[in-house]
Amino acid sequence: MCYHFQSSDMLEWLKTQVRVIEAWREDVASRPDLDMDLITRIEQHYQWLTAEVMNLETGLTRRVNKSALGRLRAI
Repeated sequence: MCYHFQSSDMLEWLKTQVRVIEAWREDVASRPDLDMDLITRIEQHYQWLTAEVMNLETGLTRRVNKSALGRLRAI
C-alpha cells in the first residue's frame, strides 16, 4: 500500500522515529553484553528510514501522475 505524505506532521513524526532509533542504537552499543546482530539490524533500519525521510523532504519519491491513470499508450 502506498501513501502520499502531504502532511508535515507525518514527516515530523518520521523524523522523531529516526531520533528514537539513534538513541536505541547508542544504548545497545554501550551495553557490556554487546549484540552485534542487533546493532547491525538497528543500523540497517536507521539507514533505511533516514534515506526515506530525506527522499520525502526533497521530493525525490516517485509521484503518480493522476492525469495519466486510465490512459492507454501504444509502445
